[in-house]
Amino acid sequence: MKTTKYWAALLIVSGTLFAACNKGFLDRAATTQQQDKDIFTLFSQTDMVINNLYSKLPEVYGYLQGYQMGSATDESKDASNWMASMRFNSGSLSPTDNPIGNTWRDYYVMIRQANSILEGIEKYNTPDNPNRAGDLKNRIGEVYFLRAWALFELVRQFGGVIIVNNVIQDPNDDAALKRPRNTYDSCVAQIVADCETAYSRVQTATYQPQDFGRVTKAACLALKARILLYSASPLWAEAGKNTPFPDVSENTFASDPAKWKIAADAAKAAIDYCTTAGYKLEPNLTSRKNMYIQPWNSSEVLWVRMNEEGGSEFERHYFPFGYSGWSAAAPTQNVVDDYEMKDGNPIETSSLYKEATPYVDRDPRFYTDILYNGAQFKGRAVETFAGGRDEASTNTDHSRTGYYQRKLVDEGQTVGQTSRTTDGIVFRLTELYLNYAEALNEYDPGNADIAQYVNAIRQRAGMPSLPDGLNQVQMRGRIRNERRVELFAENHRFWDVRRWKIAAQTEQNIWGMRAIKEGSGFKYERFLVEKRPWRNAMLVIPVTLDETFRNPNLKQNPGW
Repeated sequence: MKTTKYWAALLIVSGTLFAACNKGFLDRAATTQQQDKDIFTLFSQTDMVINNLYSKLPEVYGYLQGYQMGSATDESKDASNWMASMRFNSGSLSPTDNPIGNTWRDYYVMIRQANSILEGIEKYNTPDNPNRAGDLKNRIGEVYFLRAWALFELVRQFGGVIIVNNVIQDPNDDAALKRPRNTYDSCVAQIVADCETAYSRVQTATYQPQDFGRVTKAACLALKARILLYSASPLWAEAGKNTPFPDVSENTFASDPAKWKIAADAAKAAIDYCTTAGYKLEPNLTSRKNMYIQPWNSSEVLWVRMNEEGGSEFERHYFPFGYSGWSAAAPTQNVVDDYEMKDGNPIETSSLYKEATPYVDRDPRFYTDILYNGAQFKGRAVETFAGGRDEASTNTDHSRTGYYQRKLVDEGQTVGQTSRTTDGIVFRLTELYLNYAEALNEYDPGNADIAQYVNAIRQRAGMPSLPDGLNQVQMRGRIRNERRVELFAENHRFWDVRRWKIAAQTEQNIWGMRAIKEGSGFKYERFLVEKRPWRNAMLVIPVTLDETFRNPNLKQNPGW
C-alpha cells in the first residue's frame, strides 16, 4: 500500500435521491426518474454518489461519538463523565439510548443507498469512466463491499437483523417493511456473499495514488475473515444458527468446530492473497509506530477510513494535560498488567517484575503504546504524581488512571500549532495473523501454524517466541492476550470480550496506578478507579425502541 497520499474531500450529492423518509428506515425517498437518469447516465455523477456512500463509514478511532470504543471496556478510561463511554460504564445504555448513536437507522440508510446505486447502474447502463477504463467495475465492487460493511455493523451490534437487498419502492408495503429479523448466520452468509462479489470486481492493482482509501481486494477478504471469526465465537456459534439472538447464558465455551475451520480457512486465504500481493508486517516497532501516522506508506495496512480528524485535534484528545491535551482514553492498569515482561512471561510469574519499578523490562510495545510516570515524551518526563504537570486526578482533562495513550498519536505535533490528518486503520495484516491463529487453535490445536503466526508478531516486537508444548486452553489464553496487546486502542477489545463472553470477568473493576513521590524516587500504589455494573444482556446492543414500535415483528434482544 506504499503510495503518495492524496484524497479529495468526499462530495455530498445535493437533492433528494437518498433523503430519509419518515415512514421508516427501509423506505426509499421518492425521486423522479429524471433525477435518477441525470445521475446514473454519467460516470462522474455516479462516482460522486459512491464517494458519498464512503462518507457514511464509521470512524475507527472515533467510533464512539468521536472517541475510542476502548473506553467502554477495561482498555481505557475517558476523562469526562459526559463522554459516551460513561453510558456503557454506568450501565445506562437502553433501547432508547445507544451510546454509539442511532446506528440501526444510519446503517439501513447506508444499505438503502447502496441498493439504489446498484439498481440505478443496472437500469441506466452507467458508462465506464472515459478517462480510465475499468473504474465502473471497481466502483460496483466497492458498493457491494460498503453494503456488506453496513450489514456487518448492524450484525456486530445487534445480532441478526433484516436483510434488504433491493430498494423498497412502496412506503406502504408492510410485507417488505415489517418483516422479522433474519437469523444471525443468514446475515453472516449475506455479508460473505457481498464480500466475495466485491472481491471479484475490485482490482487493487489498477488503483492510483488518488484512490488511496478505496476498497481493496485485501479489504474484501479481511472483512470476510473477521465476520466468520465472530460467527464462530461462543456468543454466536450455536445461538445464531436458527435465531437472530446471542447466547447470553454463562456458558463461555459454546462452539462449532466446522465454523472455526471456515473462519481459519478464510483468514488463511486472506493471508495468502496478501503475501502474494506484496503486503507484509512492518519489520520493527519504529516502523509500526510510523504506520499509524502515515498508513499510506505501510506495507502492513490493508484498508483505512480516510480523514477521521483534521488539524491537531487527534493529539489534543489524547495528549496528557501538561501538553495541552484532554487526556481521553487513559489506559487502565488492567491493560498495563497484560503487557508481559521482556522475557516473555506475565508479570505474575516473571522474576523480572518488581512492584517498586513496574515499568522496567516490559514488552517493548509497552513503551510505544503507553505513557506512564517518568516516560520521556516530547523532551521531558511525564509527571503523573500529585502536583506534577500531568498529575492523575479527577480534575478536568486529567488522566483518571495514571497513564496516557501513546499509541496512534504523533509526538511531533504540538496542540494548536501544527496539524495532520488522521486516517483510521480498519484492517492490517496483523489482525489476519491473529484471526487465523485463534480459529486454528479452536479446531486443530497443536497445528504448527498457530505458534508460527503469533510468533511472527511477537518477534517483530522484540519478544521471545511462545513456549513450546502449550495445550489448547493455554494457547487460547496467549492468543487472546497477544490480541489484547497488539491491537490495543484499535477498536477491537469491545467486540472481543463480548464474542468470547468474558466481559463479566473483565469489565467490572477498573484499576489505575498512583505515583507517590518519596525523596528522589517514587512508590507506586494500585487503586480502584471505577466499579462498573455488568449483566450479560449487555453482550449486545438493544434494538432501538422506536424501531420495535414501528415494526411489531421486530423482536428485542434478550434482557432488554
